[in-house]
Amino acid sequence: MFQLGGLVVTLVNALLGLIVWRRLRAAFPRHGALINGLCAAGLLLLTHPAVLMAVASWSGLRALQRHLPEPVSLIALGAQVALLLYGLLLGMAAIVRLAFGALRRGRPAPSARAVTVAEADTNARSGAGAQAGSAAQPASAPEDVKTEPETIDEPRRRLLVGATWALPAAAVAVSMGGVLASRQRPVVVRVALPVRRELTSLHGVTLAQLSDVHVGSFMDAERLDELRDAMNALRADIHVITGDLLDHHVSQLELSARLLRGLRPARGQLFFCMGNHEYIAARSASIPTIVNGLEEAGAQVLVDEAREVRLGGDRLWMSAIDYPSRARPGEPARRPTADGLARALGQMRDDGAPRVLLSHHPGTFRAARELPFDLMLSGHTHGGQISLGRIGDYALTPMLPAGLYHNGLYEHRGRRLHVNAGAGGWLPVRINCPPEITLVELVSA
Repeated sequence: MFQLGGLVVTLVNALLGLIVWRRLRAAFPRHGALINGLCAAGLLLLTHPAVLMAVASWSGLRALQRHLPEPVSLIALGAQVALLLYGLLLGMAAIVRLAFGALRRGRPAPSARAVTVAEADTNARSGAGAQAGSAAQPASAPEDVKTEPETIDEPRRRLLVGATWALPAAAVAVSMGGVLASRQRPVVVRVALPVRRELTSLHGVTLAQLSDVHVGSFMDAERLDELRDAMNALRADIHVITGDLLDHHVSQLELSARLLRGLRPARGQLFFCMGNHEYIAARSASIPTIVNGLEEAGAQVLVDEAREVRLGGDRLWMSAIDYPSRARPGEPARRPTADGLARALGQMRDDGAPRVLLSHHPGTFRAARELPFDLMLSGHTHGGQISLGRIGDYALTPMLPAGLYHNGLYEHRGRRLHVNAGAGGWLPVRINCPPEITLVELVSA
């Protein structure tokens, strides 16, 4: 699948490169060959990740990440995103042109101007005079037609050159800004969870959520220390991690455990739910190896189960369900989402205490919202990493298919879901979607 994706992206890169080549030839007729050569070389150097994926699948991209300095990899992947953004801008411009063309063709043609009687009489007299004058003068021999040399429309040429550079420059600026944004300190998104007024021991209790760290995918020890310090600075009572702490290999368990040991929740409890990348990493070892490594580092890994958290004279229920996917051959069978929800719910007493559910995939909220859970915390989507805003419950991003539950807070008949935008990423580029830590505060209803 990754090899096919690399091939498709490589073909798209070639098409966009051809478009750039043609525009440069038109904008710089004298120096087009030199400029095109430099641009072609730049494209080959900067879009090599797609070529490597097309040749060697995911392992090619991983080899690149291991052997190239990180700044070079960041610039290359940023340039790849810039090229795809350029293609997106060209497509949007083409759609606008087609829409305007259709509107112009659909307008009625202007009616011919009525000729008044006075204008007709004037035209008739001037026509008669012209005929009389031509009859009085002898016919002259035809003269050679002299054509003036064609002049270059310099303002139009400057406009063409500017347009040639404007879209690629905008795409590069936005993409490289996204590379820098992906390395910034996580923003803190605050969510309020109302609880019953009489549960006074819970008022003001806080939970800090971290998700989709993807250790090993442009997430080194230094960056992990920044995330650890940002989490601890919130002084939250409880910490939760909603999956994808590891990226793809069991070797990343060491750095992951280092991060977990460095977290300092005020009440000393750290809860963890499995994400799809924990299962991907388990292919290089085993699922018990991953789970045991996380638990030895201090995390309580919940799989279709619930735990009681005592806070003063009151309690809070923490639960989590497994990642909703079919088990691979050799792996233990996983429960369907509905069964996992029922099992976790069955371990909680119906005592009015708030119930928090951890689920890596936000799509499970469609089933959980019909059950008596008060708040579900999820991740998985990374917020799309490139966000164009949100209209109602619909987040606009070119990175994810249309649908609900991409990023932020959602509510359905009093049931709440918050989708964390993640701390890591598929690619080290974030545009209008910074890394996130969620801080949930329990407040009196």
